[in-house]
Amino acid sequence: MNIGFEEVLAALRLAHGKGLSLKSLQKNLKLHPGAAQPLRKLLTSLIAEGQAMTDGHIFRAAPPAQKSAPPPPPAVSRKQKPPAKEPMRKQPAALVEGARARREQQKSGPAEAAGPRKLGGLVTGVLNLKAEGYGFVSPLIGEGGRENDLFVPPQHVKGALDGDVVLARAIRGRDNRLAGEVVEIVERRRQLALGIYQARGQGAWVVPHDRNLVENINVAKHQTAQDGEMVKVRLHRDQPGALSGEVIAVLGNRGNPKFEILASAYAEGFSDEFDPATRGAAEHVPSSVQPEEIIRRRDLRHLALVTIDGEDARDFDDAVHVSESSSGYRLVVAIADVAHYVRPGSPLDREGLRRATSVYFPGTVLPMLPERLSNGICSLNPDVDRLCMVCDLALDKNGTPLHADIYDAVMKSHARLTYTRVADALAGKPDVEIKPRLQDLTVALELSKKLTERRKDRGAIDFDLPEAKIVLNAEGLVEKLERRPRNDAHRLVEEFMLAANEAVARFFEARGLPTVYRIHGEPDREKLDAFAALARTHGFPLPEGEALDANALNKFLHAVEGKPAQKALNSLLLRSMMQAQYSPDNIGHFGLAAPSYLHFTSPIRRYPDLMVHRLLKEHWARGGQPLRQHERDEQEAYLAGVAAQCSDRERAAMKAERDVDAFYAALYMQDKVSEKYAAVVAGVAEFGLFCELTELFVEGMIPSESLGEGVRYDKEQQRLVVGNSGKSYSVGDALQIEVVAVDPARRRVTLGMVGGAGGRKGPEKWLTPADLDATSKPKAPSRRPLPKSGPERRPPRGSPPAQKSRHKGKRGGHR
Repeated sequence: MNIGFEEVLAALRLAHGKGLSLKSLQKNLKLHPGAAQPLRKLLTSLIAEGQAMTDGHIFRAAPPAQKSAPPPPPAVSRKQKPPAKEPMRKQPAALVEGARARREQQKSGPAEAAGPRKLGGLVTGVLNLKAEGYGFVSPLIGEGGRENDLFVPPQHVKGALDGDVVLARAIRGRDNRLAGEVVEIVERRRQLALGIYQARGQGAWVVPHDRNLVENINVAKHQTAQDGEMVKVRLHRDQPGALSGEVIAVLGNRGNPKFEILASAYAEGFSDEFDPATRGAAEHVPSSVQPEEIIRRRDLRHLALVTIDGEDARDFDDAVHVSESSSGYRLVVAIADVAHYVRPGSPLDREGLRRATSVYFPGTVLPMLPERLSNGICSLNPDVDRLCMVCDLALDKNGTPLHADIYDAVMKSHARLTYTRVADALAGKPDVEIKPRLQDLTVALELSKKLTERRKDRGAIDFDLPEAKIVLNAEGLVEKLERRPRNDAHRLVEEFMLAANEAVARFFEARGLPTVYRIHGEPDREKLDAFAALARTHGFPLPEGEALDANALNKFLHAVEGKPAQKALNSLLLRSMMQAQYSPDNIGHFGLAAPSYLHFTSPIRRYPDLMVHRLLKEHWARGGQPLRQHERDEQEAYLAGVAAQCSDRERAAMKAERDVDAFYAALYMQDKVSEKYAAVVAGVAEFGLFCELTELFVEGMIPSESLGEGVRYDKEQQRLVVGNSGKSYSVGDALQIEVVAVDPARRRVTLGMVGGAGGRKGPEKWLTPADLDATSKPKAPSRRPLPKSGPERRPPRGSPPAQKSRHKGKRGGHR
């Protein structure tokens, strides 16, 4: 390529500020297709020198430097309607909103909960649009919950797309109820879309694959795309008028299940590609540990640290070693030092914070960081030097922590072990590689069991319910749905990660250092009392009031184990609790019964862990000196923004993963219409019964109208009552069902009763006297899976039970 800096800059300037994509720039410069990579490197250098700029995909020449900066625009009060053409914020909206709310709190004390409580009230939140054109704004900051959502009629959407962050005002709607109108698009999150390419004459457009994108996307005619092919579109969100975009990839004929993964990820603002600046920064990261960095760190390469992960894992961010000591045990948890390579404010850091999490789908993952880091220099691969952050714990013979030493080090993993191989070894069947390490693993298992008992004794709630695993074949279709294995090796690793997370949280708390905690508030008393009343109707004598504590809930979980209502009641109990989230304010973790808790152990896939590592390094760099008050206030405001962004992206990832899981479950059921199965009622709503098929780990719905005439919903008892027939259906009821219809596109599996509507009649009970005594007889944790999410992308209000962790097979993902 014989093109220099000046030619590239000249081409960018000729665009007169509109910008050019890499493909357009390549075309304007008349370069052959193979010149894309050298051109990208040229652009990266121009950006680094400040002569060019990019939003990740469109390149522009940097404006000429001015002698004096123009005065900033006047601040817009949140009580006023913002200007019509306010420039878009470059940082994630949750980051900005979280920091703003914290600064307001620092000035005037705690603010009211987010949400439009009165006419004219403003709320910043995520717009969830429906195919019919209306939507709901879910507050970005705060506890959330559908009771705080604001309905937005189609005429008040104002050009926002599904998934965008908007500022909405509460207005008077129909029937005098509060509704909302969009007054500002705060963050145009939706940047990519999939759809079917269509061309007629000189015009071309793309019919969106996502039903929540309600208008076609205008595009330029593509040279290779054929009518009816699936294409990938980059949306032109900064252009007024009808929705438009650019075809950036031709994916082929419709029908590939992987398209659903991309569509769900794009809908939540995630991407399957990294922008040029991030890719360029990743290319400059060294592929091996530098000698000068080894010299300044503690050397643990002699220590027999090993990684224990799933068979299909490709990135390894934690390694462990356990040995006996004179006082009890030494537990060393070494975590990949991602913060050494991802520096504050760098392209890698900006993109890592924008994503905030890796997203896991069947057969694929959308990583938080480029693979050069996540699978390369940051991954604790065996037999190579790696930088790490270490939590070195001394514990007594009962597993009680005595002391924790936290430091940076260099290590070398001595083996890449898997859960299955470790579990087999602990069961007396070690393979050749593990046999020399069997003694260490036996000590590790011994310690992990003591840590488990300590957590139970202090009141940690034990939701030990494995999940369903979707197994794909070579064509990407569902081969089977099976119970995800959970053995002693899984529990061993999870206990060690929990111990390290708690130890690092205690380090910050004891020194009064700002950080990002993982918090889980106490349940809402009204919701918990309502759940207890429901549980009592099923024969489980849960206490009322203050006596309904963590110990009582654990007794209930043991008592319900193995009963037909187990999954449903467990899910309803989860829904009665607060959702765990990130915060700079430590209120403890109710589910773990931990006074202090944070995430330290997974910086490759979670940004909060990376942030904690960075804060440790800053503390050491200050020589342990405290921050000045103004520095502390500024850092806490920034951390509040980081916490809000990470909590928001975690919820978005969970939503995308549930949506894809529901698609694959429906796809698996497509050839099973008219087949009959045993099922259990997992949830009850006004419009039907959500039932889980006992053998298949699939959830479907029996519409209420198919149950008979005059069906009414008893919300308090969580049941449907069929007219005057005396029949009713409640959570936990065992049914025989038939698969009536399947619609993978809408994530629906419609079920019907075998032989007509059955159900309970009269006050019949399915519990025995032994069941009622079981609350005082704890049993081994259940190994049954959680129910799948509802068949809708966003189920109607009051719909199916919540779902457990999105991080299948990851360490403590639900914590």
